[in-house]
Amino acid sequence: MRHLTRDLDLFERIFGNPEVALAAFVGCLVLGAVGLALGWLLGWRKIASALSLASLGGVLAATLVRSGNRYGADSLGEAWAMCRHNDFSLTGSWARLNFVMLMPFAFFGVLAVRRFLPVALACVGIAVGIELFQGLTGLGACETQDMINNALGGVLAAGIAVLFTGKDRWSGRRHRTTTPPESPQHQHVASIST
Repeated sequence: MRHLTRDLDLFERIFGNPEVALAAFVGCLVLGAVGLALGWLLGWRKIASALSLASLGGVLAATLVRSGNRYGADSLGEAWAMCRHNDFSLTGSWARLNFVMLMPFAFFGVLAVRRFLPVALACVGIAVGIELFQGLTGLGACETQDMINNALGGVLAAGIAVLFTGKDRWSGRRHRTTTPPESPQHQHVASIST
């Protein structure tokens, strides 16, 4: 219970910042509308697509709307070299927040597109991209633990979405509930035999 209280305090501290809250609100609305449009254009499930991208608005606001506290790297290679290389952990509120951060994006993304792999790869790309961007711009510290936690949380949520919807929906085949219409040849043969 104490961990939950600390985690909620951290969440409140992040989104209690008016700039972050405004960016999250605008980002959720804009990206949600983009998700709805993509769902309509690409034949994805529209509501799930909108929820997936809307949740990404909150993620981007929480990770990228802040004032820089140090100089950024000059290149991606330098940003990677400056990254703090540490391992997966759920110790501490920041680690747990990073683990759940991409879960809504991944869960609703899989429900929208009905595919696991593209969403899982998007989670990995977003996780790495955010950390390297923070390292390049000086908006935050680049940490491999954050990348790993973000990516694993997203991949886990994508897997849960697959299980949630059931295997038969992923096969691409629909079960027939009625008998198929007879072909014209079969109808002709049937009329001759009677």
